Amino acid sequence: MPRGARRGRGVAGVALAALSALSLPAAAAGQGALPRAEPRPASERRTPVVTAVERTRGAVVNVAAEELVRVRVGARGGEAGPLLFEEFFGRPRVREGYAVTSLGSGVLVSPEGLVLTNAHVVERGARFRVQLLDGRELSARVLGSDASTDLAVLQVETSERLPFLPLGRSDDLMIGETVIAIGNPFGLAHTVTTGVVSALHRRIGDARKALFDVIQTDASINPGNSGGPLINLLGQLVGVNTAILGDRNAGIGFAVPIDRARRIAEDLITHGEVREGYLGLSVGDLPAQEGARPGRSGGVVVVAIDPGSPAERAGVRRGDLVRGVDGQGVETAEEFRFRVRDLAIGAVARIEIERGEEKVAAPVKAVELGPERTEALVERRIGIRLVEEPVGGRALLAVKTVARGSPAARVGIAPGDLVREVNSTEVTSVTAFRREAARARRSGRLVLLVQRGYAAERIAFDFD
Repeated sequence: MPRGARRGRGVAGVALAALSALSLPAAAAGQGALPRAEPRPASERRTPVVTAVERTRGAVVNVAAEELVRVRVGARGGEAGPLLFEEFFGRPRVREGYAVTSLGSGVLVSPEGLVLTNAHVVERGARFRVQLLDGRELSARVLGSDASTDLAVLQVETSERLPFLPLGRSDDLMIGETVIAIGNPFGLAHTVTTGVVSALHRRIGDARKALFDVIQTDASINPGNSGGPLINLLGQLVGVNTAILGDRNAGIGFAVPIDRARRIAEDLITHGEVREGYLGLSVGDLPAQEGARPGRSGGVVVVAIDPGSPAERAGVRRGDLVRGVDGQGVETAEEFRFRVRDLAIGAVARIEIERGEEKVAAPVKAVELGPERTEALVERRIGIRLVEEPVGGRALLAVKTVARGSPAARVGIAPGDLVREVNSTEVTSVTAFRREAARARRSGRLVLLVQRGYAAERIAFDFD
């Protein structure tokens, strides 16, 4: 055997012998046993993180959304290819079933079984199941969801009282504060990760889909964590995990602040949808300066004030530059719309304005839009007035008038055109139109399916 090998083995033997002599009882020394750490009570290792996790894990659930699927089957029961001859003149045989379309996380926020989660977790589901920490699965139903904030509320169908997580605050979060994420990443139930609050008031997304004023954390968040809780060391819910940067974990995750989630959830529980406060002003982007970052504008300007609106009563004027809302700066019209959509009815928004050399803080109180006011808003912003008319033996919604020079006139909408859908929801009455138009304000886009004769076209309008 080579000399080096013998020497190496000898050194290792001496080291082990030395460790054994120092760390083991005399009877065990020299027998090749590795030293064992002296047992210490668990209480000495129970850090604030461990305590918070022990207190909160039972309130975290896994959410499975199932979609109803229909599969055409052949004469022998298998999935069919081309239609059989006899199926041309009859209804094809169909087998119905449920398939899991998404897996996510959620958090119980009341002992009666209310679960807060993400809207994108439940958006395609027809029925839902939640799994508790002890492995039990319970059915649940959606009370309401809001895509613009990516939040949804489920009701677990049970009569027993369940563990729940108390809501904390997000307005006093500190950068560097320790936070904990618990969820169902990649199907690994009740996974715990820790990190810190990396940043506050982040904007993420692109022109198609954006979230504003979210919490950034380096607590590891992966696919399946969506809808799970972000928890502080007191065991309080401070955010709802909603997104990661890119397609896979990069150590950067984002959560909806609990202060916003609470306001949205209360509306979803009470009304089944978010009731948006109305201020009565419309804003637009100013051209960005050369070299500005993508997605940014040169500021936000008031382009219209509704007569008699809260904004007019507060002294806001057309042409004012909007610099912030409630102490938070705004750089784009979309960001402004998002911030004021968070306002509860009756809340007062402090809108920070530049008017030449003058700086003004205008307190604007949000009021309920209401059906009639929604219809009037459509007429002012889009330029159409609608009426119910009988067509082919049933009532449909028709354009009665189009204001000259309005957005509707510029795209060619004319009296007599039929409005069949609002944001992909069929409407056949003025009442239904008002309801869907009010919902459309949450996204800032009103998309109408307009029919003329046998031709139909979807037309999108900005609507705030």
